[in-house]
Amino acid sequence: MRSLKEQLVTFAQAAGFASVGVCRPDAVPELPERLQAFVDAGMHGQMGWMAERMHWRADPAALWPDARSVVMLAEPYTPDQDPMALLEQSDRAAISV
Repeated sequence: MRSLKEQLVTFAQAAGFASVGVCRPDAVPELPERLQAFVDAGMHGQMGWMAERMHWRADPAALWPDARSVVMLAEPYTPDQDPMALLEQSDRAAISV
């Protein structure tokens, strides 16, 4: 019998997610410092909520004290074709990806 994690990964991949990860909430102890450096460098752009909610985002247990696992899903949002190829077509407009 497959584990719950294996079933979850299979389901997520079948649903089209590019990647799936599962870890304990305390698996990345350097997360608060890394997140702070990211925000301090302005890498969060216009996502002001990220800076405003640092205490939650840096510690999953702050939001969900009883959580035993964190499930991360990555969704691809890139176009199917190379967007740079469109630059060679002067009669077409290119939108940044």
